[in-house]
Amino acid sequence: MSTAAQAASDKSRAPSYREVLKHPPVQVLSLSRFVSKMANSTLSYGVMVFLATAGASQIEISLASSAGYLAALIFGLQGGMLADSAPKRRVLSIAFIVQAASCFLLPPLVGTDVGALLVLIFLTSALSQVISPGLKSVVAIVATPGQVATTGALVNVLGSIGSAIGSSFLAPILIKVSGIDAVLYVTGALFLVGALRIRRLPAAEEDGAKNLSQTIRSLEWKPRALSLRFNAEWIVAHRPIASMVLIRIFCAALFEGFNSLIPVYVREVLHENPANSVYIFAPAGIGYLIGAVGGPWLIHWLGERRLAIVSVVLMAAGSILLGSIGAVDTLFARLSPLRLLEPLFGIDLSDAVLAAGVIAIPANLGSTASGQAVQVYINKHVPVMRQGGIFGLQSVQQNAFDLAAVLLLGLLATLTGPQYIFLVAPFVVGVIVLGMVRYSLRHLTGERAKYGAGMEFLTQESDSDDAAV
Repeated sequence: MSTAAQAASDKSRAPSYREVLKHPPVQVLSLSRFVSKMANSTLSYGVMVFLATAGASQIEISLASSAGYLAALIFGLQGGMLADSAPKRRVLSIAFIVQAASCFLLPPLVGTDVGALLVLIFLTSALSQVISPGLKSVVAIVATPGQVATTGALVNVLGSIGSAIGSSFLAPILIKVSGIDAVLYVTGALFLVGALRIRRLPAAEEDGAKNLSQTIRSLEWKPRALSLRFNAEWIVAHRPIASMVLIRIFCAALFEGFNSLIPVYVREVLHENPANSVYIFAPAGIGYLIGAVGGPWLIHWLGERRLAIVSVVLMAAGSILLGSIGAVDTLFARLSPLRLLEPLFGIDLSDAVLAAGVIAIPANLGSTASGQAVQVYINKHVPVMRQGGIFGLQSVQQNAFDLAAVLLLGLLATLTGPQYIFLVAPFVVGVIVLGMVRYSLRHLTGERAKYGAGMEFLTQESDSDDAAV
């Protein structure tokens, strides 16, 4: 192969994770995302397992989970705008430090009753509305255009792994072995690591940024992103971006909805200690890894939009199979990698628990892959200086749907039991998302849109994708 041909081939080839990880700013960004996601998932899932172990009802657990979504709903857009205009290194490190201090100070000062835990979840979630879009927007700064997809995928890989470790291992194990205090102290330590690492971002990233206090004062804190009219106008004005965001919203809302059901599902359907949910989420981590590590290849093969649609199918299939556990447990239990633990460690698990762990694999794969697809799409098609705002608005919309899904599914599960809700969860969440699309189209045309038009809006490729914003 000639030198010119080799150079062209190298240029067209996506860089590997190892290549982008050679850059210190990418290392800092990746580790910060890893510990942030791990800390948040450890805290949120630890509280849910703690409440389920104490005998709380499904609606009580759903209300606890909803505190985080409420904070994100109120502050998501402002957090993204603050991440865009403030010195990133400074504002991110302050947010991490306040999160850490909250976790360390809560137990000795106010205890760990339900009210205190709700306040903590609300506060840490509010601060995450600055951290999450800030870290996502830094991808386009520390990476070259040719490295954006791989760097974004790498950040998502480590974030997904951190989230999986927090919810699958740390939270249930800490609750089972020590208690809720251990969950809070470990979470605080993880936030502190994030604060220390983010300070190592290059000082150049602060060039041109406003003074932090000046930025906070200049922001419009009125939560206009909560307006249905505002969101409808944004959706119809930015169809390519909005349709991808809404597909991701479906996957994430469904994932968060049945995550909130799992502790009671383990207790009442699988008849196990809720802390034993670790045996469901441990094999489910395979789905995280496939979606995270294979993300760049999947995006290259299918494209961001098609991968997001495939993720919807995987999420829906996983939810329906969990609702049909009694009919499929024998089949899927045979495929569980946890069978290797039984002779080695004397762990005796029922077919239902083994099957649930296997079924959760495609659900986790769909959730992880959809997140990667949408982040890469936004990194590629939105100007860098507007990405924080887009990610912030996505956070507001996402948490609005998460809040609706968690509360509605929790209420239905309280009335009928968690098993059957898994069967209808994809349809419930789908109707909510399509309802927003139909409202947006009606706002544009003044005519009632059909569900078919909503489906076309979400799935059809747009000729203007490259000029989305």
